[in-house]
Amino acid sequence: MKKFVSLLSFEMNRFLKFLIPTLLITAAVQLFVTVSESLSYNENLKKLIAEGELAERIPPFSIQNVTGDGLYGMSIILIVLMFMFYSFFTWYREWLGKNTFIYRLLMLPTNRTYLLLTKSLVFLIGGLLAFAFQFGLYFVEMKITEVLVTSSHYTSMNIHNVQSMYDIFQNMLFPTSLFEFISTYSFAFGALISLFAGIIIERSFGLKGLIIGAAYFISFFVLYGVLSGLLYTDYFSLALRPSQNEIVLLLYQFLMIGIGTLIGHLLLKNKIKI
Repeated sequence: MKKFVSLLSFEMNRFLKFLIPTLLITAAVQLFVTVSESLSYNENLKKLIAEGELAERIPPFSIQNVTGDGLYGMSIILIVLMFMFYSFFTWYREWLGKNTFIYRLLMLPTNRTYLLLTKSLVFLIGGLLAFAFQFGLYFVEMKITEVLVTSSHYTSMNIHNVQSMYDIFQNMLFPTSLFEFISTYSFAFGALISLFAGIIIERSFGLKGLIIGAAYFISFFVLYGVLSGLLYTDYFSLALRPSQNEIVLLLYQFLMIGIGTLIGHLLLKNKIKI
């Protein structure tokens, strides 16, 4: 366990070099948009009133004026893109980097599966850190808008309504139950493990492995879609209750996490030689 923790700490330190700058850039952009949108609204409000517009007819300002801004949305997409980039970079820099560092990692006197698990866990930990960071930013941004915008034209909102596309992102940003939280993160973790398994397949079998690995990764989403169709459409209904449908999908995600981990373990142990 000590070796596992040491390897996890090593991988986490490498990941934080990407995560922390990304979060700082995200915070800077979002705070800039928050202040600029608030001040711009105040200026526009004064201009309209000076032109004789009735104050009560002017639409009020809310945090959604900030989160609905395109630049604000891009700052969140930046975090997602960083995670997507690092999911490939964390493996390929080991093989393609200077002195092929992967061989040094595989020569460590520890279970090779630890390499797969630690690289996966840093994404889970990093995802939770990014979620908590963004969640905290919402509170800061709401406080800033409340202070800057004229109180008579400010609409205070609940934290669950900060996103203008709340209905679409509700389960992802604000899970209403522990089950939804586990379901959301297990889906993301299952996709990540499937990607890692696909990368290891590619590294093990070359061009043929690239095709098989890509097909394996895509199959995670295809099978999830097919299973969802069987469970939720009337034509393919299996007559299960909604809660049972969710449990079946959760079990599928756990199964794919287990299969992906097993594939990665077997290939790292038996196929990749040093």
